[in-house]
Amino acid sequence: MIKINLLPREEQQRRISVKIPQAVAVTVIILVAVGMWAYWRSLKGELERLRVDSAGIRSEIARAKQIVQLIEQYERDKKQLKDRLTLIQGLISAQGSAVRLLDGISQVMSDDIWLAAINKVSGRVVLQGYASSHFAVAKLMLALERLRPLIGSVELSVIERQLHENKPVERFEIVAGMPG
Repeated sequence: MIKINLLPREEQQRRISVKIPQAVAVTVIILVAVGMWAYWRSLKGELERLRVDSAGIRSEIARAKQIVQLIEQYERDKKQLKDRLTLIQGLISAQGSAVRLLDGISQVMSDDIWLAAINKVSGRVVLQGYASSHFAVAKLMLALERLRPLIGSVELSVIERQLHENKPVERFEIVAGMPG
């Protein structure tokens, strides 16, 4: 036997609309999670690149500090060499006049005069020595005056008679002015 229902059907409301928003929400959450992961990955790469750049800059700074130290050492050495050069040039110019003066004195010395000391005191040369006579001292003074560019003025400071090995000699002291 067959049963047939002739009553109208009750319509049930179906909630199909609920399933569609859940799928969209899950998809959006997955897309947001993937986007956040991609952004985190890019930030991590940027951070690593900045760390490498920072290390490179630090090594550049260290090299620059070494170069600065080398430059400072070079400047100190340069100043020290200039000071030494100035000192040497001063010594050379002073030595040149002293050498010429001693050479000139040795050329004007006669056999009857011998020097005991030569001193330079406040721009003046003091010659101390012994001579066999007053005439030998006078000749020496005239010869020293001929050394005019090296010696400015010649004055007899002391002359006295002494005995040396039982022979009379004249002890003298001549003061000669230095030009400049």
